[in-house]
Amino acid sequence: MTPDQLDQLGRCTSADFAAAADITRQLLEAEQRQLVARGATTGAVPPPTNRGGKSNSPYGQVKLVLEDGVIKQVPIRRGYGGDAAFVDWLNFTIGEETFDQFPDDVTERYDFSAGQVVVVEEGGCYMPVNSEQVAIVISNRLQQIFGFGIESKLGYGLNFYKESWTLPETWGSVCYGGQNRTILITLTGTGLAAAREGWEDRLVKFLESASRPRITRLDLAHDDYTGETYSVDRADQDHTDGLFNCGGRNPRCEHRGDWKHPDGKGRSFYVGNRKNGKYCRVYEKGRELGDQDSEWVRIEVEFKSVDRVIPFDAITRPGEYLAAAYPAFSFVSQRQERIETTSRVVQANVDRAWNWLRHQCGIYVYHLVELVGVDEFLRRVARSDKVPAFAKVPHWALSEKAIHEIKSFKPRVSLDAAASAW
Repeated sequence: MTPDQLDQLGRCTSADFAAAADITRQLLEAEQRQLVARGATTGAVPPPTNRGGKSNSPYGQVKLVLEDGVIKQVPIRRGYGGDAAFVDWLNFTIGEETFDQFPDDVTERYDFSAGQVVVVEEGGCYMPVNSEQVAIVISNRLQQIFGFGIESKLGYGLNFYKESWTLPETWGSVCYGGQNRTILITLTGTGLAAAREGWEDRLVKFLESASRPRITRLDLAHDDYTGETYSVDRADQDHTDGLFNCGGRNPRCEHRGDWKHPDGKGRSFYVGNRKNGKYCRVYEKGRELGDQDSEWVRIEVEFKSVDRVIPFDAITRPGEYLAAAYPAFSFVSQRQERIETTSRVVQANVDRAWNWLRHQCGIYVYHLVELVGVDEFLRRVARSDKVPAFAKVPHWALSEKAIHEIKSFKPRVSLDAAASAW
C-alpha cells in the first residue's frame, strides 16, 4: 500500500461513515425497541413540536412582574423566530410536594429537611416514604418527558442540595434535599439533544401542573454552519455599534482566543456578566471542536432567574426569545435542526480522530500494512468491545435502563396513572 493509498483511508466521505440515513435508521429501530419494551406502541411517538407563531413585540417593551416585592424582567419574544434556535441547557426547580399528590391512603412521607420519615397530618395525600422511592417516582416522570430517567445515585450532594442523582451519560442530574423543599433538575445540551422528540411540549405541560415550578437557567442557541450570516467579527462590530444595548449603558464585552493572529483554535466573544440574568456568547464552534478550517459559528444566550422570570414558552419558542435578546440578533430566522447539529459534532469528532491516528500512528500503520496486509492488520488491532466517545450519538433510545425500571419498589398506586394525573 502506497502513502497515497493510505492517505485516502484517512479521508472521510459520507459513504465512509455509512451515511446519515443509516444512522437515522438504526436510531429509529432502537427507538421502537425501547417503546415496545416500555409498553408503548408505534403510534405513541408524538409528532415533532410545533413551535410556530409570531410575536409583534418590539424592542424596548419589557414586561415587569412583581415577585415577593421585587420587580423582575420577563424576556420578550420577537417575530421571525419560530424554530430558529434550540434549547442547549436547562435548569428548573419544582416543589417536592409535586410528587406527593396521590390518593389519601398513605400516612407517612419522607421529610427532606428533617431527613427522616414523618407522619402525614390528617387529610394529607402522600406517596413516597424515603429518598430512594422519591427518586424512583421522579425517574419515571422524567422518562415519560425526555425518554430517559435517573441512572444512578451519586455519593454526594450538588448545588447545595443534600442528595443528587445522575442521568445517563453526561445528560444531566437531579438534586433534592433542602433548598426550601425543592427539586432541581438539570439537562445539559447533550441530554436535550438525546431527548425524545416532542419533549418541549411535554415538559411545559408538566411544569404548568407542578407545584412551585421555576426555570432557573435556560440557554438558547443558534448555529450558522457557514459563517455567512454571523461571525465573531460581526458580533464585535455590533457591540461597537450599540446593537447589544437593550436600554441603558452598553454592556461590557470580552474577547478570548487569538484575535490579532487567529491560529485556528477558535475565537469567542462574550457580552455581559455571567452573574447577571442574561449573558451572551458568540464563538467559533467548529474550530473549538478541532476543525481549524470550519466556519461554523454558534450564538448562545444564557438566561438566569437572577433578575428576571423565564416564561415556560421560551422552551417551545426559543427562536423568538433569542431574536429578542439583543437587537443584534433580529436576523435570526433560519430553521434549526437538532439532528443537524448533532451530526456535525460527530463529523468533527471523527475528523479529529482521523487526524490523531495519522499523526500519532500513521507511520506504524503504513509499515505494518505493508508487512501483513490490510485484512491481517485490521484483524490484529481492531476492537469492537467498546464504543469510543467521539462516535456516540446522543439519543434517548440508546440509554441504559433507569432506576425505576430496575428497583423493586411497588407503590400502592400506579406511577403511570399518577403521572397522567399531573
